[in-house]
Amino acid sequence: MYLKYGIDGLKDKSRKPHNIQPGKVPKEVEQEIINLRTTKRFGCNRIRFRLKRLKELSLSTRTIYKILKRHGLNILKCKIRNREYKRFAMDKPNQMVQMDILGPFYLENCAQKNYFISCEDDCSRKTASEWSERKRSVDILHVLEDYIVENGKPEKVMHDNGKQQFTSKIFRHFLLQRNNIKDKSIPARYPQLQGKIEAYNKIVKNEFLGVENIPNVEDGKRMYSMFVKAYNEEREHMVESMVTHHLKCFL
Repeated sequence: MYLKYGIDGLKDKSRKPHNIQPGKVPKEVEQEIINLRTTKRFGCNRIRFRLKRLKELSLSTRTIYKILKRHGLNILKCKIRNREYKRFAMDKPNQMVQMDILGPFYLENCAQKNYFISCEDDCSRKTASEWSERKRSVDILHVLEDYIVENGKPEKVMHDNGKQQFTSKIFRHFLLQRNNIKDKSIPARYPQLQGKIEAYNKIVKNEFLGVENIPNVEDGKRMYSMFVKAYNEEREHMVESMVTHHLKCFL
């Protein structure tokens, strides 16, 4: 709390609940919801996550939906023509994970390259991700090992075939010979096949890099670790909210 609010963050806080009852949402909060909907095209779940993490406000998705509906924003018009995509999802956790590297990105007044290396389960959306100054094969394997320790060994790893870190001998040896994990590479020109990890990268850019004031690398790593923890524990994913046959996925 000190890093975020300074000395004021150490003061005793009111025990009054932060939850806001329907019909009592302040105008400035309601305007923030409208802005997130119109400028970012966020859905109710993402708006709820943003308000809770950055504003420390707890609103139900039902309340947010009522506000959007009152302003005629519950349904947004598509900006492009509808295109048909065949959506796929694994039935159980650890059948397949998707891996990717986001970056480089830079902190203000610093030429040091930084990257986010991420591993996300295709079914549960559980994610292991780390801030790294390098993107070697050993750095990628470190993230994959963290995922395995926390969630178990996946049957298959999907990755972009265009990145040499995923095609190196050390990476393939770890997957195929040491752990009997299938190696599934996809052409770099078809990023939509990795839609889930690409969606996570977009969330990181919009909801972490786009809003956080990161003073230095060490604080940034600590802040990002908290972000990943909130993503895994607090964010409601589509796979958890939709009542489909994909809800065979239990942790």
